[in-house]
Amino acid sequence: MPRLTAPLLSLTVLLGLVGCGPTALSIGGGDATLSLGGQASRRIARLTDLEEVRGVVQMGANIYVATDVGLIRYPAGDIIGRPVEGLPSEDVHGVVADGEGVLVAAGDGLVTVQGGQVAPVEGAPRIGHLTAMATTNDGTIWLCGLGGLARRGRGQQQWEVFGEPVRCTTLAPTPEGQLWVGTSQGIWYVEGDVIREHAVGGGIPEGYVRDIVPVLPGQIMALVQGPSTSQLAYWDGTTWYGYTIAGLDEQLVALVRRGGQVLLLTEGHMLAIGPRGQGVSLTALSEAEGQVRSFRGRIQLATEHEPGQLPSRDVLEEPRRLPPVPDHETGVSGPEFKARVLPQELGGVVYDAFVQDADAFIAIANAGLLHLQGGGAERSLRTRSLVTETDDLQVATDPGGTVWTIARGGRLAKYVNNRLRRTNVPGGLIPQAVADGPEGAYLAATVEGQPNVVRLFVNTGEGWNPEAERTLDLGGAQLVAVPFMGVGPDGSAWLALRVPREDSEGQRMRGVAVISLSDESVVYHHRGADREAGGLPLPDEISTIAFDTESAWFGSLSGLVRVGGGQAVVFGEARGVRGEVVTDAVVGSDVIWLTSAEGLGSYDRSNFSFAHPANVQALRPTHVAMDLGGHLWIASSRGLVLHEGEQWQVLGEAQGLPEAEWRDVEVDGAGRVWLLGTEELLVLTR
Repeated sequence: MPRLTAPLLSLTVLLGLVGCGPTALSIGGGDATLSLGGQASRRIARLTDLEEVRGVVQMGANIYVATDVGLIRYPAGDIIGRPVEGLPSEDVHGVVADGEGVLVAAGDGLVTVQGGQVAPVEGAPRIGHLTAMATTNDGTIWLCGLGGLARRGRGQQQWEVFGEPVRCTTLAPTPEGQLWVGTSQGIWYVEGDVIREHAVGGGIPEGYVRDIVPVLPGQIMALVQGPSTSQLAYWDGTTWYGYTIAGLDEQLVALVRRGGQVLLLTEGHMLAIGPRGQGVSLTALSEAEGQVRSFRGRIQLATEHEPGQLPSRDVLEEPRRLPPVPDHETGVSGPEFKARVLPQELGGVVYDAFVQDADAFIAIANAGLLHLQGGGAERSLRTRSLVTETDDLQVATDPGGTVWTIARGGRLAKYVNNRLRRTNVPGGLIPQAVADGPEGAYLAATVEGQPNVVRLFVNTGEGWNPEAERTLDLGGAQLVAVPFMGVGPDGSAWLALRVPREDSEGQRMRGVAVISLSDESVVYHHRGADREAGGLPLPDEISTIAFDTESAWFGSLSGLVRVGGGQAVVFGEARGVRGEVVTDAVVGSDVIWLTSAEGLGSYDRSNFSFAHPANVQALRPTHVAMDLGGHLWIASSRGLVLHEGEQWQVLGEAQGLPEAEWRDVEVDGAGRVWLLGTEELLVLTR
């Protein structure tokens, strides 16, 4: 990613030595927690945004943010961003200032954005997936890609491919006009047309370079990675040193300069690295004289460059932790540096950082950007693009432990490494619903331009495999959406159907379609179903699907419905379901729990009971889920309840919840509890 550096530290500050101090960092928790009394507390992750931030630039009163779902613009004073319209692709890899506008890498090409106008840039270099964009102080714009390095001088129109093919990972311009280039196999120092290469085996502690910051002319600190760990590397102009930090057991994600400080960003904290003041001394692990190869970079016009096979973005590596401090003396006496944890509250999991002048932008997983302004003020920049408009929260877990969900706009997303990230699907597919099943996670998708065509996929931990395609017969109606689904013990997919209303504007539910994965059959259960074709008279307006070993259970406007044994049985007021309107149900080992218009109910397969605590019923529960320990989580627009054994606990602000209005609750395969709020998702982790 581009790193815009501030003025350098003075030589006396950089080379100063410090006295004794603590031998290991003390890293506080810092996470928001939910206090549960009898159970261990749970960590609270608050998720609002789905974008992955890839670059930030300030232009006048606007902040432009490059993301995988578009270029987001924040006008002066605004904290909620909006996408820039008219880009050729929503997959934006980077953004950099270009005259009075910005240059944007979108899809496989480049465009300029100025005054709301988007214009294509001709002759864009073909250097693969872009990882960084930067401008040196002579006005040259540099592009860093997994297939090489390219540049365009100030006032020029043509792009040049510079140097040999290399997997470029990051760029760091210097105030003097040079450029440090991080790659997957070392570092380049570019001065004019000359490259000075620090290759693997030439002294650099590890080859994969995540970040670089200049500290003095010709000297840098870098965040480098090997096969299993990261190191902080320092190049003093002649020698490479590698460092670790005692007590720091978090992934290292970014290294940036802000004013006179070098900042190390971990997944949960911000550290200041320097030679003076309080802190823990870095432990030097290695010292090696640098072997630098100098050569003139090959220059080709981008229009004449033939890139050949370009690597995919999958070669980019995830952040890693530092190695532990060795039990024995390393024998390395490198320049002394200290690290101290800054008291900055980051509010989530950090995955990148950007600096422009005195401002820092910290990318927080699913929480947008934390903007640390030069004057000391801070604010959160968000899009709130994650939370769906409906009250249906869907999660499914594959055997590999990845959790899948459907976010706003029908985007498929996966939760891995404490981040919810968008997943690309094949062109033409529109993800509709996910659910757990006997083989893993199941996905239903419609096909753009093919009315009523539904495709089913199964993820057994090794990706989504197509299992079935069916064209649904909806009696002349056209399928609008599959708002949720369930998968039976036999692997059959039960798809809730939404269609247009016949007699007015709007939409309505139309029961379920049951798709067998073992044959070509589709059975429809709905009002007026065709019994000869196997259909059963199920209320159209269903709200949930749950299964036991023998039956499917539905919430509906008419009560709780059991489908099994060739019949559909409706449990309404006359059969014990108070209020009849059932919004959710979950099957336990001996009890079925449900939420209805009259509150929380339980069914022991003989009788229904609504004799549960009055303070719970007063909350008007609407959704219910059961965790892996058999504990019940009950959500409502007025609060959250945990039922554990014989105990009922109403959870609110006093226990650590940020709000009280919950629209749905689900539990994933790892036991995490997911809460759908009005503008955010909460993930509660042990």
